[in-house]
Amino acid sequence: MTNRTSPALTGGERTTFSQLWSLTDSFAGGLQNRDITAGDRVTIHLSTPRSFLIAVYGTLRAGCVPVTVPPEYDGRAVSRVLSETDSKAVVTETSPIMSLIVDSEALRVAVTVDSDARMGITFPSFLDNGGMNGSNSRTGIDVVRRSDDSPGLIAYVGQDEREPLAVVYTHDALQAAATAGSSIQGTAGDDGIETHLGAAPLSNPVELMYGANATLVGGSEYRSVAVPDVETIQSLLVTTDIDRAFVTPRQYRAVQASETSVDTRPLTVVESGTAPIEGRTVDGDDAVHLWGTPETGATHIRTPVDVESDRLGRSLPDVRTRVSSGPDGDELAIGGPAVMDGYFERPDLTSETIETTEDGRWIRTGVPVQVRDETIFLETGSDVARPSSTLS
Repeated sequence: MTNRTSPALTGGERTTFSQLWSLTDSFAGGLQNRDITAGDRVTIHLSTPRSFLIAVYGTLRAGCVPVTVPPEYDGRAVSRVLSETDSKAVVTETSPIMSLIVDSEALRVAVTVDSDARMGITFPSFLDNGGMNGSNSRTGIDVVRRSDDSPGLIAYVGQDEREPLAVVYTHDALQAAATAGSSIQGTAGDDGIETHLGAAPLSNPVELMYGANATLVGGSEYRSVAVPDVETIQSLLVTTDIDRAFVTPRQYRAVQASETSVDTRPLTVVESGTAPIEGRTVDGDDAVHLWGTPETGATHIRTPVDVESDRLGRSLPDVRTRVSSGPDGDELAIGGPAVMDGYFERPDLTSETIETTEDGRWIRTGVPVQVRDETIFLETGSDVARPSSTLS
């Protein structure tokens, strides 16, 4: 509300904060018009950042639970997600959508974005309503509130034994993630608005919560990248006033290997617990590395010196770190307000991963570590048993 006329989303169609608010209101209204109410799940399978964010925030405004799905999931995997979560709605670019509708008993509406709309409804048509309060007015109910410990996000992060695997975050964890994420943004420009380049998939919970969400919470601009290929990233870094760019290790290696000079652009490399930057060129590496897993969210900031020496680095606010003894040696355990509530519909794996001690609740990451001189070092050359941390 304090940045109504400032750009919230750019790259493609420019959207101000006021417009974004109204669009999420319309999305929530579309859900309510179809009797999709608080606690119901909405599966979101999109690669278009603008539509994705409208759907996620609109779902949250209606008190529903967004279920984010990686763009690379095929129709069969999306059908599995719909059945597993009993989603009442799906927003997708998949075409055709007949198989999604036929395979799901709970599904009430299929919203299509830039794809075949037969048997479904187009995204613009779904948004064509008066919103939650009628005519997008900012009176009455603005957000359907949910308790802090209720599910706020179900994020599918990969596959375990060929089955889709999801982590669950509570509303409390989403708030904690936004608070921590806003602290890692760079210095604001002269106009007081930071710009941010998101090159990791928004269905990745770390990018969604620590990238886009933290940027918007900070009153800043999120620059969407519809196709985050290396050429597009290079071009934007050179031609656009980007305050900070979040990239994957693979994208970072490609940018570093190119002839494009990005020395003046502050990069943040989003590292996964199972995808350390192997074969990296440390010389000239001035990027900040944001380390984390889908289970824990982003937890540590690593300087170039940390990366070179394989140190874990400095923890984000309220993150707690300890070393647990596992069957294959010492592994990293993370505690804090932004860790997952558990795996969706996987109680055995949840029980194996979450450890409760007198010091609180911890997520066993499966990441092998060593402690030397009271400092934690990552064993980057080791294999990690847990298959779920697929941020990169």
